[in-house]
Amino acid sequence: MPPMISTHISCLVLSSVLLLANAFTQHFSTGINFPSQPHKAATTARYSTITYQDATKNDLQISPSENKPGLGKVAIIAGATGYIGRAVVRECVARGYHTVSLVRNVTYALTDDALSGSSLVMCDVGNEDELNTIVQDIAGGKHLLESSIVTKPPPIDLMVSCLASASGIESEVYAIDYAATLSFLNAGRANQARHFVLLSAFCCRNPLLKLQQAKLKFEAKLAEQQDMTYSIVRPTAFFKSVSGQFESILKGNSYVLFGDGTVTHCNPICERDLATYMCDSALESFEKERWGKVLNIGGPDEPLSNRKLAEMMFESIGKKPKFVYVPTEIFDVSIGMIEWIAKNFPSEKWEDVLETAKIGKYYAVEDMLTTKEVEKFGERKMMDHFEQIAKDGQDPFTPVRATAIISQTLEALPVLSVSLPIGLGLASKPDLVQNVVASSPLANVPLLVANLMDGSLWLN
Repeated sequence: MPPMISTHISCLVLSSVLLLANAFTQHFSTGINFPSQPHKAATTARYSTITYQDATKNDLQISPSENKPGLGKVAIIAGATGYIGRAVVRECVARGYHTVSLVRNVTYALTDDALSGSSLVMCDVGNEDELNTIVQDIAGGKHLLESSIVTKPPPIDLMVSCLASASGIESEVYAIDYAATLSFLNAGRANQARHFVLLSAFCCRNPLLKLQQAKLKFEAKLAEQQDMTYSIVRPTAFFKSVSGQFESILKGNSYVLFGDGTVTHCNPICERDLATYMCDSALESFEKERWGKVLNIGGPDEPLSNRKLAEMMFESIGKKPKFVYVPTEIFDVSIGMIEWIAKNFPSEKWEDVLETAKIGKYYAVEDMLTTKEVEKFGERKMMDHFEQIAKDGQDPFTPVRATAIISQTLEALPVLSVSLPIGLGLASKPDLVQNVVASSPLANVPLLVANLMDGSLWLN
């Protein structure tokens, strides 16, 4: 077993990265942003408002083919600009659907070629009335591409929810993963939509976190309604979620492993394969296997430990692996400290920080793995992905971890030994800690404890 970092170093990582957040403000502001790879600009307009004519004359009869099961039908995707949402849009367009992408910002969405071929409709999914009106308009034939004009409004065949909160804090998950998703479902029910596909999460099988509880609450609502058939898809992990340290090791930093690097295992699924699986789930040919069911799904890889993933990543860039190790107990230390602060200095902000710390621990110790052959799908493997990003660059949706800071800090032991008393001193004075955090530009957002570990964002 490789050497473990001692407990006092763990405390230092905690105090230096979590509590002394303002000391690392510059690193955080530049270290965990998404890569700035621009989308290609759109070359043709993809949004229009069309009202269909009366269907009593010259109806256009379209016979869906085996390769184009969506011809003559509408698919609506909520969360269309997200990592999986974009892949679902591409898949629906390829299947011949009149595809409608619900987006927050049409101007931004127009720059994303992944949404080409779909109608872009600006929609605040948190506004129930607005969402209902838009879905009703779509059912009446509005918001479809000019090239899609026929004389009869096509039916809404498929609604796909890829909605998910970004942070995992309680207020967001119940607003997005539950309430907004429920409004989307109800709008479909009110307008005779046929099938609803929910992008859920594999981790809901062990719901210790608010985000999982919110998803399960919606899943229960989906299962109890009888107006639409449905499929609940729970992917294990995404390729982007296990690629977050790529930029760091490319710059020569060590890969940060929690525990001995074999605490957790996963078999992530490619976003394109997942989109295919989700859209297939709406087909009548999959009625017995996938309708009205919770579907756990992972990629074709055998169980991959965090260390194995790291070794594959180093191999893809032709570098010798090097690691630093952090014990998973660091999360117990941080959670205990934050719980004490939250209890003695009650505030929603500290509750959010606490929940984020729990998210970090959860994904550091829980497998995101399915080994049943029936629950493995697709052909693209993790090594294919690593080789591609080594050649073409990182996916712009990949969250860049703050692990470069940890790697550099843990290798600077003399500096650590000097700063340790400062960190522990702050830990014993929560009022001072609160002032330190409040003085940071990060004070208005939860401290992203989850960003301290490589698997923290295996969320959907």
